[in-house]
Amino acid sequence: MTFSQIFAVLRARWMVALAAFTLVFGTVAIITLLTPKSYTANASVILDVKNADPIAGMVSPSIASPAYLMTQVDVIMSNRVALKVVRTLKLNENPDMRARWIASTKGTGSFEGWLANVLRINLEARPSRGSNVIYVSYQAADPGFASAIANAFVQAYLETTLELRTSPAKQSKDFFDANTRSLRAALEAAQTRLSAYQQSQGILVTDARIDVETARLNELSSQLVTMQSAVADSGSRQAAANAQGDKSPDVMASPLVASLKSDLVRQQTALEQLTTRLGEAHPQVVELKTGITETARKLDAEIKRMTSSVGVGNAVNVSRMNQVRASLEEQRGKVMRMKAVRDEAAILERDVDNAQRAYDGVLARMNNTNLESQANQANVSALENATPPSLPSSPRVLLNVALGGMGAAAVALALVLLIERLDRRLRTVAEVEHLLQHGVIGAIPSFKKRKPSADVSERFRLESTPVPALPNKA
Repeated sequence: MTFSQIFAVLRARWMVALAAFTLVFGTVAIITLLTPKSYTANASVILDVKNADPIAGMVSPSIASPAYLMTQVDVIMSNRVALKVVRTLKLNENPDMRARWIASTKGTGSFEGWLANVLRINLEARPSRGSNVIYVSYQAADPGFASAIANAFVQAYLETTLELRTSPAKQSKDFFDANTRSLRAALEAAQTRLSAYQQSQGILVTDARIDVETARLNELSSQLVTMQSAVADSGSRQAAANAQGDKSPDVMASPLVASLKSDLVRQQTALEQLTTRLGEAHPQVVELKTGITETARKLDAEIKRMTSSVGVGNAVNVSRMNQVRASLEEQRGKVMRMKAVRDEAAILERDVDNAQRAYDGVLARMNNTNLESQANQANVSALENATPPSLPSSPRVLLNVALGGMGAAAVALALVLLIERLDRRLRTVAEVEHLLQHGVIGAIPSFKKRKPSADVSERFRLESTPVPALPNKA
């Protein structure tokens, strides 16, 4: 349907349109004027999500999440906060409220719960876009009552937030207190065991005697190695002396043996010369032979003495090696016993250290929870308090009238178009030409009263373009 057709329909059924418009617009206006005025009081709170908590010393990661603001909105709208408002303002002592509750619920259920639900109906909490501010609004017929309720909800929310923070800390405090006492008893028991063991063994965990004994053990081990080398050397010399005593290095190194060998060689040489010159029976030859025999005897005796001294030195070395080995074994046993005692004491000391760390950790947590349980401020604070509004928030007369006018016009138009659809008529020349597929030759004028001076030819004026030629049927 074109605009010209719509205008033609409205012109033809203007009374229906006017009646519908008047009815709808009048209804909206009457309802607006009869609706009681209500006032909306606005308050706001701000959340501190950047500064570190003064007790924990850090910013909780959950505070920076987008869901944190919505959680706080849910807390404001919760029944717990509403019940606190009821008790704070002593609405449960109001006889009018109790009468309304009895009339509404016949006295069933909780009176305070009913009051909390009634208050929550007109409460609105919304987070600010792009900031950490939450706006709290309450709507009521009395501006003073609305501001009082809004401020009460803000105060109840602040108290509830503080309670939600301190209540778990108070519960945890009792738990940590009990654990602290048990861990302190365990620490004292571990310290008692360590002290008793140290007193029974006569040592301290930090005693340096084991270091001295270990150094002595290392020294004895070095002496044993040295003595083993000496025994090996003296043993080889003794074996050489026993096998070939005259060729032993110790024997050959003796000055007396060397002197006797020289004398023996000199005497033998002289004997050969005298024997050749004087014969075997000459007294000088016999005397020289006796001297050679005596010198050989002395040489053999000296060689035996030197060989025996090498054996004595080897025996001395073996004895000293055995003594050092015995001292080493004794020292090793002593060090092992001291290490065992020290290891046992170290185990007891570790028990004391572990008990001390556990006690210190629980004690630190208990002190932290104790501080949190005594906290008097959360990360939320009131930004603006509500004041009694001077202008009502509803009904909005101008807005309702404007919307009522637009709605009445739409209803009137829709009603006229619906009636026109049920009672379809030709309203314009264009509709006739479209329906008959022929141009309009003329139009019958309306039989309304016209002015006498109206021209007859004007009343029969064609309302369309010149008539096209009729088609030839021949």
